[in-house]
Amino acid sequence: PPRQAVEHYEITRYGTLIAWAKQLGRSDCANVLAKNLKEEEATDRKLTEIAESKINLQAAE
Repeated sequence: PPRQAVEHYEITRYGTLIAWAKQLGRSDCANVLAKNLKEEEATDRKLTEIAESKINLQAAE
């Protein structure tokens, strides 16, 4: 799904931004970014659940 592709992109970007923030000694920024990353990962898991449930419903028909 397109939305999930966006989530995957965001997850990789957050990982990069966290690494940069740490290299710059900005643990405050890294912590905020890590929180956002966890939210993106949770959204990705939810989208996976939705996609899998739709596939299972279609298979049952």
